[in-house]
Amino acid sequence: MKIQLIRLFAVIAFIFVVALLVADDVLTVVDTSPAEIPGIVFQSLALGSFALVGLMIAVRRPENAIGPLFCASALIWALSGFSLEYATRGLITQPGTLPAANLLGVIGTAAQSLGFLLIFTFVLLLFPTGHLPSPRWRPLFVITTILLVGVTLDTLFGHIANDTQLASVLISPIQLIDSTVSDNISTLLTVLLFVASICCGASLITRARRASGVERQQIKWLGYAAMLCIAFVLFLVVVIFALNGNVSGYVFYVPLVAIAGATGISILRYRLFDIDVLINRTLVYGSLTAILVGVYFLGVVGVQALINALTGQHEQQSPVLIVITTLLVAALFQPLRQRMQRLIDRRFYRSRYDARKMLDKFGASLRSEVELTHLTSSLLETVETTMHPAHVSLWLRGQHTPTTERNP
Repeated sequence: MKIQLIRLFAVIAFIFVVALLVADDVLTVVDTSPAEIPGIVFQSLALGSFALVGLMIAVRRPENAIGPLFCASALIWALSGFSLEYATRGLITQPGTLPAANLLGVIGTAAQSLGFLLIFTFVLLLFPTGHLPSPRWRPLFVITTILLVGVTLDTLFGHIANDTQLASVLISPIQLIDSTVSDNISTLLTVLLFVASICCGASLITRARRASGVERQQIKWLGYAAMLCIAFVLFLVVVIFALNGNVSGYVFYVPLVAIAGATGISILRYRLFDIDVLINRTLVYGSLTAILVGVYFLGVVGVQALINALTGQHEQQSPVLIVITTLLVAALFQPLRQRMQRLIDRRFYRSRYDARKMLDKFGASLRSEVELTHLTSSLLETVETTMHPAHVSLWLRGQHTPTTERNP
């Protein structure tokens, strides 16, 4: 019965999320330019991805609490976005045209950060099994729940502390707390929630250190997505400073899609063990790209600046210098890639590196070894070292018994 209720909740939540996102887009598109429509649609798809992943997890693995949490956070996000857009249209854009605009505005403001906080508190605390790492983390779960409820109630019954244009016209229908006291409570709850989020992240790190097998691979997927998201956000910050802020804010929803996808893959266990290959390739080609970009920058900008300093002239980049630097980068690509692969394997994948060295050593011995006994012993040793089997037997054609057997 409980499983059926979880699945029913996920389906209903997904339907409501889609309906709210469509209604939000309709209200938003009416008052925006056609150029912003693709970004608005992408934002809705990014938020909808959480509801879709939550639905898939709830249907296929209803015992895992991550699925209902994803559905709940997506539903709160969608409700908040629709309510704020509804209130903006009913109070600012076309005042008095929509009923209950103030009430929906207060509800949307109260739920604005709740969906985001659910992801960065409860999901981190329960990932990937849907249960706490151990009973000692239960107080953190209770404290986080109280803080989330406190933030919501403070917005509903206190002063709406927000610098947006909509917040300046919103009036709390039941303001039971003085504005000064409400602002102080809001600040305190925000700081405590930030500390609680860090503790929830620490619980995931603790779980990762003790995990093995499937659970370890699941955590790797989320960690991989988190590292990509951090790199992407840092890249966007650099681009924003370079372009003086001329970057659409909708691109910041890309990390949400990555987090949702990685969570779905890890819990549904789709191509779960490919994560080691992805991490390896990312480390290799990420480092290689950074080195080659540095070489190109030094070759084009640095050498040209040096030439200008020596000659006392201020010339633009020389086409010859650009061609030479490009050829140098092309020539360095393959040697650097092989060197970076060996370096990363030796540092992060030591067993694979040792196995490769063992295979190279065995291959070299084949060219000089002529004794069958020594060759057999070397082959069995190589198999044991590289594959770590429970039992090794070598059979030669024309014989009815194995020449050698080992039980590691």
